[in-house]
Amino acid sequence: MTIPRHLFAPRLWPTWLGVGLMWVLTRLPRGVCYRIGAGLGLAFYFLAKRRRHICDVNLRLCLPDLDETEHRTLLKKTMRDQGIGLMEMVRGWFLTVDKLGVELRITGGELMEPADGRGVLVVGTHFTSLDICGKLLGERYPADSFYRKHKNPVLEWVMSRSRGRFGEPIHRRDMKRALRRLRDGHRLLYLPDQDYGRKSAEFVDFFGVKAATTIGTSTLAKGGRARVVFPAYRRLDHGRAYEINITELEGFPSGDPAADARRINAHLEQAILNAPEQYIWVHRRFKTRPEGEARVY
Repeated sequence: MTIPRHLFAPRLWPTWLGVGLMWVLTRLPRGVCYRIGAGLGLAFYFLAKRRRHICDVNLRLCLPDLDETEHRTLLKKTMRDQGIGLMEMVRGWFLTVDKLGVELRITGGELMEPADGRGVLVVGTHFTSLDICGKLLGERYPADSFYRKHKNPVLEWVMSRSRGRFGEPIHRRDMKRALRRLRDGHRLLYLPDQDYGRKSAEFVDFFGVKAATTIGTSTLAKGGRARVVFPAYRRLDHGRAYEINITELEGFPSGDPAADARRINAHLEQAILNAPEQYIWVHRRFKTRPEGEARVY
């Protein structure tokens, strides 16, 4: 492993100190890391007021039938889960799959295999177990993925090393490269469940609330002539095991981008209801509103 010389600049020493601390933490037993993550998440609940507010609003919009006690309990569990996911992400950076000490329970794995020369578009979603499940799945079924370059060059180097082990990192704006890879029979991980603005988006229901939802999934599936699969994943038994259930979205794309976007959201809703506290509710899913609607955050 060769570290580029420019990453040793004095201004980056604090980052290296943080990276070193993360490396040390990943050497602790898995259960200890889980408890550290849970503790961090509870700290987020009390200290990260802006993120807690966003989470609060999202839960009230998407799960309005919860009473106040149920809502507060889920809010606290959700913030706690953010810390657990953070520790899992760091463990994924520095540990090989065999050192993670976890069990993977997977169904529908055969759908990840390219067939008839067609690539596979894997629709990922922002659950707190995304990074560790991506690593576990990537070992069996390597996939390319989109990325956005991190502003800190040390963290970018660390993440790029981890990201590139199971597929080719593709810049998020390099659609031509992504389409070529799909046409060549590769797998591509794509995450369409955040608010990317009005451009190339349709306002479709997400738990009954209009949400700006990218039509990029349809574009990639059509242009890449790819089969589309949806892996629903969740953490089990306090992080001792992870479950991934893969289903194929047959007849996708349909020719109606709005209907396709709603179909993706419907699959996501079902996955969330199976483990609502494990979804990353702290992002502003309803940041972009239809014309004339007030801001919600």
